[in-house]
Amino acid sequence: MDDWTPLTVESAQDPPTDGQPVNVEGLAVDAATLQAHFEQQTTHLDEVKQRHQEVLVTAGMLPETGLAQHHPERALAWVVEGINGRLSPDGLSIPLLGTTLEQVELKSKVTDGGTVVQLRVNDELNDALVRDFPLPLEAASTLQATFVDGHLHLRW
Repeated sequence: MDDWTPLTVESAQDPPTDGQPVNVEGLAVDAATLQAHFEQQTTHLDEVKQRHQEVLVTAGMLPETGLAQHHPERALAWVVEGINGRLSPDGLSIPLLGTTLEQVELKSKVTDGGTVVQLRVNDELNDALVRDFPLPLEAASTLQATFVDGHLHLRW
């Protein structure tokens, strides 16, 4: 049987450098160095796009409205991700921790393109949170909503 020898592990925040500039070209560069270099290269335009998306999602609008008309499942993903929800094959879940069932209002309507569910969370101190969820057209017939332990579940 082989004898095992203990291996000492050192903790370090940054990889040791010899004071020389880090080379980010070639195959000898490790992944952490390449990732750090990439993250430092963000452009002003990327920051503007990100802030624009944040404003649109905060306002309840979809950043990709034209794309959302052709692919409604992407529109649903944008809205659900914007409020930290989760999509599943048969529905979605939205964390509404700190709210009660009396503060939550749900409305639905059927349009030409699909079913739209409007979520409204009322708050005494702030403006109400209102979001529209574009669901598939067939969701209207089997749509169910449950509120369990501060989580809203929509199933269809």
